[in-house]
Amino acid sequence: MEQILNTIGVDSDLLNTNPIHNRETTMRIMGISHTTLKKYEDEEILQSSRFRRKKYYTKEAIVDCIKSNLNLSQKNVWETMWE
Repeated sequence: MEQILNTIGVDSDLLNTNPIHNRETTMRIMGISHTTLKKYEDEEILQSSRFRRKKYYTKEAIVDCIKSNLNLSQKNVWETMWE
């Protein structure tokens, strides 16, 4: 998975530094703008948590967002063929 993240331009080193990230770090990890991050939240693609008027994102929420955008959450046809 880490190789895929690096290939698409996700900063996996920064992603793995902390289990929780703020907005600025999340934008840097994913390589997206503030507008795109807000759109992902509005469409409920990226789950956030609020604490003291600031938004935070877990590592799992960021990875799930990336998986849903790349359709990686669904199994590949070749992976399910032999089950």
